[in-house]
Amino acid sequence: MNTKPLFSTQIGTLAALLLLVFATACGALSPEPEATLTVPTPITDAGQALPTAAAPPRAIPTSFPTVPSLPAVTATPAPQLDPVQDGNATATAMAEQSSPLPTVVPPVTPNNSYRVAFVESNDVLNVRSGAGVNNGVVGTLAASDTGITLTGATAQVAGSTWVEMQKGGMRGWVNGRFLTPMLNETDFCSSEAVVELVEGLKTAVGNRDSAALARLVHSERGLRVRTSWWNPEVRLSRSDLGTIFSSTTSYDWGVHDGSGLPWVGSFTEQIQPMLVQDLMAADESACNTILHGSTAGLVRLPDGYEAVNFYTLQRTPAPDAIEFDWGSWVIGIEQRDGGLYLSYLVHFAYEI
Repeated sequence: MNTKPLFSTQIGTLAALLLLVFATACGALSPEPEATLTVPTPITDAGQALPTAAAPPRAIPTSFPTVPSLPAVTATPAPQLDPVQDGNATATAMAEQSSPLPTVVPPVTPNNSYRVAFVESNDVLNVRSGAGVNNGVVGTLAASDTGITLTGATAQVAGSTWVEMQKGGMRGWVNGRFLTPMLNETDFCSSEAVVELVEGLKTAVGNRDSAALARLVHSERGLRVRTSWWNPEVRLSRSDLGTIFSSTTSYDWGVHDGSGLPWVGSFTEQIQPMLVQDLMAADESACNTILHGSTAGLVRLPDGYEAVNFYTLQRTPAPDAIEFDWGSWVIGIEQRDGGLYLSYLVHFAYEI
């Protein structure tokens, strides 16, 4: 039996199978292609977004409510307010288109609210059952009391006008010399009539015009003059002022600072020179503020004077002068009987 061809055939078949297996294995072991970075495409469908554990997706509204348009603003006058019942100035609402304010007298809107004036802080103003000091005391007003109303009743007693007043439940009579109207500070300081009064004072002093000076002072209240806030008050009547620049009448003005020597003499001798030096040559002014230079002394108004609005005129030191070479006059101004009047003059200067 010839077995050689069969064996050769089997050997060939086996070799062919081995070659096929080897080729397949080599193909599987060929190197993989290099990886390429690919940016993922964002998901545009909100429905495909995955929820997170922190918070569920918030629903986005698809429509919004319509905001109504604002109505057109129409200017209408404000309602009138009732007067204040405790004696303060009557409050009145102003319409948007109000009448222009007057530029002449009265410079400050008048009202029926008063405060105590020219009474020292450790004293009181007696309220009496009738006009005059012979009537019994029914109450007292403190030096700082405000919101006092007048009933309109008056009486002349010994050259003074007594007025019937009311504050809270207290009603009685006081000497009108110790009451002054409560004026709005802003209105006072912006009043042209106040400036005109100050200029009138300067003109009267510059011309040595006694009659002109007297006209600037209320016929009953007079003019209070002090050489310094701590020196005594000299009260000059309108009659005194009518001849003040020629009168030789001597007054006690107090004492001189530092030396303590008596300060005595006529208005022309003692006061006029200071008015010329510091009032006429003033280069600074202020309303309800005491202007002053360097000093070791206190700068304040006498007790009771602060109730009255005032202007300050100050002469400042010249460029080549020492800093202590200055002087100021504080000019108190009151509204009375529908007009403005000088109330007081207080001088300030360097003190040791």
